[in-house]
Amino acid sequence: TGMAFNRSLWRVTGEAIGREARALMNAGKAYSTLWTPVVNLARDPRWGRNVEVPGEDPFLTGEYASSFISGLQNKQGGFLQASACCKHFVANELEKTTQLDGEEYDRRHDNAQVTERDLLDSYLP
Repeated sequence: TGMAFNRSLWRVTGEAIGREARALMNAGKAYSTLWTPVVNLARDPRWGRNVEVPGEDPFLTGEYASSFISGLQNKQGGFLQASACCKHFVANELEKTTQLDGEEYDRRHDNAQVTERDLLDSYLP
């Protein structure tokens, strides 16, 4: 939905997911905190989870997250419908890779080296 550039769509999508989560929580089948939305940037087309993110633009991703979370949490009557916990907030595009020398890295065993400029321009604008 991120690439639709439609803030109202993002919000109603969040509302629907939050409503379903609240129903499951009320039935005792779920917790109120959801690990959503994925707000990492689509920086590498080989990353297997690009379909989960709104896109590669930091502004678009921020607007998407804001609208989606607003709908998901849907504060009515003094309580949250559900609680959002953004996933992959900064520099987490790596699932698994093997270097030419055979050394392997995965997302649990890699130290992302992000320059200060990239951090400020792309991830924390």
